[in-house]
Amino acid sequence: MPLPHKFDENEWFVIIGIIISYTIFFLLPKRFPINITILLMMFGSVVARFSDHLLAGPGVDLYNLMDTPNFELFDLILYLFYAPFSYFFVYFFEKFGIKGFGTLFYIIGCTLGGTMVEWLTKQFHVFNYNGWHLAYSFTVYLIIQTLTLFLYKWCQAPPVDN
Repeated sequence: MPLPHKFDENEWFVIIGIIISYTIFFLLPKRFPINITILLMMFGSVVARFSDHLLAGPGVDLYNLMDTPNFELFDLILYLFYAPFSYFFVYFFEKFGIKGFGTLFYIIGCTLGGTMVEWLTKQFHVFNYNGWHLAYSFTVYLIIQTLTLFLYKWCQAPPVDN
């Protein structure tokens, strides 16, 4: 796997972002069993990788990650950055006991937050758009965060006897 051509602001952004997000993750009191924690963390990374493959992969190429259109080491490391965010999303949903219409407002608020984080990553050239617009990300985050809550709720549902 190739190393970055130049170690610059986007690599530093990813490293610092990982340090901050995992520090917060480890400092928060644990709310979920380990299997749910692992599932949420993996879901965040896998959905990010899948979305990037669909939207930034060959044939579509709406944006590039990091410095080049080719997959490099920091593209892989970037997926570690995504993992805690799906965990935080569900963590605070549970911590604040959000229910009913509050769920809709929570999803919209977190979608706005995710879009702002993406704007910040764009400033550090983690994302380099080729036809993609930040406004599109709002819709993508809205769908992904809704799916994240569906997955979490499905995991919390009691088993059905057949």
